[in-house]
Amino acid sequence: MEPERSFIIPVLDDSPHSPWSIFTLLEELEAEEGEVICIINSREMLDRLADHPRIDKYCFNSLNPGVGRSWNQGIALAEGRVLHILNADLHLERGSVRELELWLETLPRAVMVGPEGSDLRFESGSLAMARRHRAEELDGPRLVDNVSGFLMVIHRARFEEAGLSFDTRYTPCFMEEWDIGFQIARAGLGAYVVPVTGYGHEWGISHERGQRIRWFRRSASREEVLKGNGERLKEKWFDRLPALMRGEEARG
Repeated sequence: MEPERSFIIPVLDDSPHSPWSIFTLLEELEAEEGEVICIINSREMLDRLADHPRIDKYCFNSLNPGVGRSWNQGIALAEGRVLHILNADLHLERGSVRELELWLETLPRAVMVGPEGSDLRFESGSLAMARRHRAEELDGPRLVDNVSGFLMVIHRARFEEAGLSFDTRYTPCFMEEWDIGFQIARAGLGAYVVPVTGYGHEWGISHERGQRIRWFRRSASREEVLKGNGERLKEKWFDRLPALMRGEEARG
C-alpha cells in the first residue's frame, strides 16, 4: 500500500549551527505517519544514518550535489500523495504536518504551501525581495511568489502534471526557490504562506557571509554562488518577468 505522505530530507551534516538536527527531526517524525526518505550527501552521515529505524528509504551521494538535485532525487523516490520537503535542522511540533496538508488541500490551485516565503519586486530591469512573510504574522493564507525551502509541502499530482521540477542549474544553492515560484506562476498554480506556527528553524549558511560552499569537486564563497545563480535566474526569466508577475503569461 502506498503511503499517504512522504518526508524528503537532504542531509549533509549534523547541523552544528542549530539546536536541532536530523536526529531530533527523526524523533519528531516518529509521531507522524508516512515514509521518510533521506538524501545523504556525506560519508559521515551515511555511517550514522544507514540503519536508523525511522528512515524508510535513502540514497547516498558520494559528493554533495546541492539542494535542488537532492530535492529532485527525493521526489523521484517518493510514493506519497503529499510531499513534505524538510531541512535536516527543522523542528516540527505535533499537528503541524496535518495543518499544512489541510491548507494544501483547500486552497485554490495550491501546488505548494509553507510557513515562510516572500513576494518579489521587478522594476527597472532588476528583481529583489519586496517583503518576507512568516506564519506568525498572518491571519490567513497569503499567495506569494515563493515558499522558503526549509519547509515546503507539495501537492504531488499537480506538481507532476504541470511538469514542475527544481532546476539543477542553480547547484549548489540559492535561487531555486525563486525559480520554482516562477514555474508555478507560469503554470497558473499557486504557492502560499499559511498560518501554521508549529515549527522551528535557524538560518544557517544561506545567511552567513564569508562562508565557503562545497559541492561535487568545487568550492566557492557564498557571495560567488549567489551572484552566479542570480545571473542564471536573470538569463532564464527576465524577458518574461513583467508579464509573468502580472499573471498574464499564466492566462495566455
